[in-house]
Amino acid sequence: MYKKIAFKVILLFIVLVIINAVYSKWFYEDDIQQHSDIINLVRDIPNDADIIYVGESSNNSFRRDDLDKRYISAFVGDYFPELNTYDITKPAAHAGIYKVLLENIPLENQVKTVIVTLNLRSFNANWIYSDLETPLQKSLVLIKPYPPLFNRFLLSFKAYDIKSESEREEQFKKKWKRDQFNLPFEFPFQNVIEWDYWMANYGIKDSVGNIDYKQTELACHYIKTYGFQLDTTNNPRIKDFNDIIKLAHKRGWNLVFNLLAENTEKAQELIGDELVYMINENAKILENYFQNRGVIVVNNLNVVEDEQFIDQDWTTEHYAEKGRKIVAKNVAEALKTWYKEFYVEVNLGTTYHTNFFNSCDNSCEVWEQMHTITSELAYSGNKSSRTGTGNDFSITWEYPLKVIPDSLKQNIAIELMLNQKSLNHDAKLIIEAHGSSFNFYRVGFDVKDDIKEVNQWVKYSKTFTIPDSIKQADLMKIYIYNPSREKIYVDDFRIVIK
Repeated sequence: MYKKIAFKVILLFIVLVIINAVYSKWFYEDDIQQHSDIINLVRDIPNDADIIYVGESSNNSFRRDDLDKRYISAFVGDYFPELNTYDITKPAAHAGIYKVLLENIPLENQVKTVIVTLNLRSFNANWIYSDLETPLQKSLVLIKPYPPLFNRFLLSFKAYDIKSESEREEQFKKKWKRDQFNLPFEFPFQNVIEWDYWMANYGIKDSVGNIDYKQTELACHYIKTYGFQLDTTNNPRIKDFNDIIKLAHKRGWNLVFNLLAENTEKAQELIGDELVYMINENAKILENYFQNRGVIVVNNLNVVEDEQFIDQDWTTEHYAEKGRKIVAKNVAEALKTWYKEFYVEVNLGTTYHTNFFNSCDNSCEVWEQMHTITSELAYSGNKSSRTGTGNDFSITWEYPLKVIPDSLKQNIAIELMLNQKSLNHDAKLIIEAHGSSFNFYRVGFDVKDDIKEVNQWVKYSKTFTIPDSIKQADLMKIYIYNPSREKIYVDDFRIVIK
């Protein structure tokens, strides 16, 4: 009897191994691309990486009038031109997501140093119990460190954190009410619920004493976002970061936590000393806690001024160019611990440019629509920008033309490599100008008027004379517009102002 049971168990094990092998070979990748394409963020990191910067939207956000729209991670890399610096950027992600992504970095990758965003907001109840958590957790199931078939079972049976929006809301409101303030000074409110209720009813007053509802709503957001006292014993984000520390020790990585800047200037203006005290105390707790565990913590909490925060009606860590550069410089200074001989000084100032080039393979200063980059086809390098089939716009040059002296901007020479799969489209080269001193300007040139070849790379060029009326444009944009279902690929896009 025991032999029969043992035989059946062994047979079942063998069958599962075979099924797992079949699933892994023929079906697993399709499921990953459908449910866990987040793994591509890791796969895009070359094996020659020296430094990897891991963050959320703070890394890649920018203001439209920035002369240099590159990521914080790219600015960090400027200080170490001989090293290979790459990023893993996932909007709305937190340390629990970073941990799984870092676990998936291949062992053969040569990365020596990992920089992880330490976002103070991610420790609050509103983010821990965010309604974004369900799709984020679902995206990780198939890339957990278990056999692929087992992961597929977990996904099928929804063995991940699933809650409705109302259930999430109930969670964070319960925590707001339960967590009592313990401050070293008298304070009239016991918790966030009471503080938020008072602010919503008494509000921010305007110059004549009436409630400014817009500013009052913003003040309430600040209270609900930053009005907490960090508990390092029970906060789940602390565990996530500790797991990252363990992983770094296991993999032999140097580890840096980048404590992001918060708009403490706006917090002071709207709420006052009490909220700013909580923000600073929580930052100190994080800094001391992780430094005591051997991690370098770069404290950028108060280094970015209010004007550099892009979102003035919400609480985010999205900075304009100067803010991103300040954060990057402080991170780069910390990296001198290991890379002092590679460090070079970088000018934080902004200067205008007249020559721009995008090969689609590297981070570029003033280009948008970079999500259209694909490795399907390329003229040079490994990637190009794909338009059509839902992506109407190619990579897009964006620049404040007004920063260039008028004497240096008579014409714009446009040159790019283009590959069209057919002529069944009405794609155009579009030139736009936006400004407060003139009406919206837009002109288009039919691509088919100049290029008849299909399924081959052809040079497309156009010289555009800049009208005097738009020389003070706040923002100028140049791109290929293709709303058809036909694919058109663009590579080696060059703009020269002369």
